[in-house]
Amino acid sequence: MFHGLDNRYLYVAYRVVASFENDVGDKKDTTGTGFFVINGKGQLCFVTNRHVDLAYNDIEYMNFGLRRVTLHGKGPAGADKRPDLDQEIIFTNPKFVFSSRYENDIACVIAPTARFTGSSNIEYPVTYDFLAKEADFEDKLLVCDFVAFPGFPPWYDQCSRRPILRTGTIASDPRYDYSWTAEFKGQCLAYEAFSFGGSSGSPVFAVEKGPKPGPGISFSGYRELMMIGINAGHLPMERNQHSGISYLYKSTAIVELVDGGATGAAP
Repeated sequence: MFHGLDNRYLYVAYRVVASFENDVGDKKDTTGTGFFVINGKGQLCFVTNRHVDLAYNDIEYMNFGLRRVTLHGKGPAGADKRPDLDQEIIFTNPKFVFSSRYENDIACVIAPTARFTGSSNIEYPVTYDFLAKEADFEDKLLVCDFVAFPGFPPWYDQCSRRPILRTGTIASDPRYDYSWTAEFKGQCLAYEAFSFGGSSGSPVFAVEKGPKPGPGISFSGYRELMMIGINAGHLPMERNQHSGISYLYKSTAIVELVDGGATGAAP
């Protein structure tokens, strides 16, 4: 199987801990996954799901406010660049921006100010050119293409604090937005994969397809590795069983957000 991935792509994913507190000092945390993107202006942006950082802004927890977001990941250590150095990044009172389409469950911090423990470099950001654009969904991506998503579901490597990677296949027509009800659900794509709690916010890659041609050689059927979206959840069945179908928000929605098509507060 051609895939184009190597071990470094695991470390695009960071474990996210969103910390909430109310007026009397009660504290609650939510966890998920997130990643860094370089936008069209060359700025570093942190991206995750809106439901990770706003999980307690509903009626039951309306008195809770987001106080900080802590990221846990790995930075490079030593000349061989093996990602062995623990990295903690803390955003205090982070100012998230959100998609102008409420249905797109995405949030980001543009050019975040953060305190680092360990390496102060983001070694594995997603570059702007690596994000699939509208033309890629029209012409290069097909139903049944293989995808992979690193993240922090309950079975991540808790001893050495490393993400794990799961795989799947595109299940809906990538040229169109997918909705699992009669109502519009945002710029979604369905894929057959087992996403679980903690995987929310994982970057999703469409793996390389076909043998890569060498210098001076060309043939049809090759497609490069690209990032196509952000995992947001899965569709349950009765008794909360997993349907085997997960969904992501397309990278086109991420591009719009990190390039400024956003609002400063949740709609």
